[in-house]
Parts: sequence; structure tokens; C-alpha cells
Amino acid sequence: MARPKQAIINDLMGELDKFGGHITQIRDAIQSKGVTSEGKLFKFAEEINSIEPASTYGYILDAVKGAYSKGYSDSEIVGIINNLANKNQPPQPQPGPNPVPTFDAATATEIPAKQFYGKSDLEGELTCPNVVKVGAEAFVGCEYSVVNLPKATEIDSQAFTASSILVLNIPSFVWKDSNLNLSDVYGNKYGINKIIVADESVPPRDISLHKIGLEVYNHDKTKKWDEFSNVWKTV
Repeated sequence: MARPKQAIINDLMGELDKFGGHITQIRDAIQSKGVTSEGKLFKFAEEINSIEPASTYGYILDAVKGAYSKGYSDSEIVGIINNLANKNQPPQPQPGPNPVPTFDAATATEIPAKQFYGKSDLEGELTCPNVVKVGAEAFVGCEYSVVNLPKATEIDSQAFTASSILVLNIPSFVWKDSNLNLSDVYGNKYGINKIIVADESVPPRDISLHKIGLEVYNHDKTKKWDEFSNVWKTV
């Protein structure tokens, strides 16, 4: 027996109502992904294709957006990423502090401040033919007993203080008044026994009070300073 026509119509209307509910659910799902949906069946395919696929890199994209908001450009962000260390490689040894440059007496033009400070293993004679400048406390605590600096003209007043130097050859340096502290490690004002200085030098007048017998010569040793009369005398 055939179903009544009205019953068939009612069944069809019921199915359409169900389908309409599905369309509403599809529309809501699309919009939950950040895409505006018109809720029309023929538009669903286009709207779904415009949804960005879920990605585990979403938080990275958020970080990139944050970098943009802080004023970073594309090239800066890419540069930072490209310069990241490769964590798949074993760590590379880090360079240590820069080593102290080796002092070459034959070529050096300057003896920096504290160059030989406290180096008691340095002893005997030192000759620096090209040095023109000597820094403060350069020889403190070292054991050089003879120092030859034929071209030195700029010498800090404290360059030779508290040293063990006995013979100091600085024939280009003008020694005047108190521009050179020559005290030794024991506190004696003049620790040296002999010094050669420039002809224009006028050594301190107190040499005879602190170091009788201290020999002071001009650049070529043709004259010797008389510590009692405080004048140069021909040798």
C-alpha cells in the first residue's frame, strides 16, 4: 500500500530541517577558525580552503609577529634565526683571554708600564736599541742589573723605581732635578752604581748625601759629573 503523499512530504521536510542544522554547524566550525562564513552550501569549499592549517609552528609565528610589533624587520629576524648556534654539533672551544704580547727587545720602540713588573726571573743585561719611551714601574721587582736604552728620551719618573739595576745607560735622556726616581728595592734613594745620561743633564744636588761614589757620565763618557761641585768635568 502506497504511503500517503503528505507523509512523504513531511519526511522530506524533516530531512531538510536536519540538513539545515548541519549547515549551521559547518558555518560555525568555519568561523571558529577565523574565516567569515556566509553559511551557504556552495561557498563552503572556498571558505574551508581559506582556513590556515593547524601547525605546531603556530607559537613560532606568534613570536615572529611579536618581533614585528617591536620594530624588527624581515631581514633582521631572518638574520637572528640564521645565526643561531647549531645545537646538533658539539660545542666549540671558546678562545681564552688574549695573551700578553711577547716583548722583543731587539725591535721594541716602547717599554710599556709594568712590562717587567715583579718578574724576578729576568736578570743580567737588557739592551733595547730602538726603545724611545719607557712607562711607569716598568722595572719594578725584576732582576736586570744592566739596562741599555740608547735612544730613550721619554722616560716616566717611576720607570726604574724599586729595581735591581746597577748600571743604567740612557745617553739620550736629560736627567734633571727629580724627573727620575732611582730608588732600589731596599728603599735607598739611589740604588744604581753608574748612569750614563745626555750632556744637557743636571743631576740632583743630593747625590753626595745619599750615594757617594755614584758615577754619572755624559753620553760618550768624556765627562763625569762631580757630585760635590755639581758640575761636569772632563774625564
